[in-house]
Amino acid sequence: MVIKFKNVEKRQDGSVGYPIKDRQNILKHIAYRKVTPDNPFGPHEHEGDEIWFIIKGKAKVNIGGVITEVEDNDLIICPSTVSHGMTSDEEVIWLCIG
Repeated sequence: MVIKFKNVEKRQDGSVGYPIKDRQNILKHIAYRKVTPDNPFGPHEHEGDEIWFIIKGKAKVNIGGVITEVEDNDLIICPSTVSHGMTSDEEVIWLCIG
């Protein structure tokens, strides 16, 4: 699931809350990551949901065979045991929370 920043309702104070209720709420890691054309984040799968937050850059994410273009401030939910990966033609900085 990809949650596009432009589609998320902004609160009156200007903050944003991404709708992720009903997802896994026990974190195992938070990782600051970088993807480049020479360093893609290859497709893999594992137990436990992951949430990715794009800090800077544009990329293509593959979640269960569905490829979606993402950019700054987009949130990606990778469900448990579903193959997921990311590629880009530029440097992308992102957080991986899972």
